[in-house]
Amino acid sequence: MTKFNGVQLTEESIQKTRKWFADNAIACIEEVKSGKVYVNDCESYFAWREKEAKEYMEGKHDHTVTFLQCAYFIQTEECVALLP
Repeated sequence: MTKFNGVQLTEESIQKTRKWFADNAIACIEEVKSGKVYVNDCESYFAWREKEAKEYMEGKHDHTVTFLQCAYFIQTEECVALLP
């Protein structure tokens, strides 16, 4: 188990956070497909975002501060300021 800001993060929070980031990566793809956002190389962008979504679901980014801060928020509904 992982602790962040003195709180033990639950497996449920970790799974919800993985899904949140994976869903966000897929939403970025959908923004480009819909025309709301433009990228120079759609094929590479889609491949990168799909890989990112897969990696999030596999837990490859669980160690990052961004991930841990989000998991903490999902679990506690408190936002931790990282800068003084």
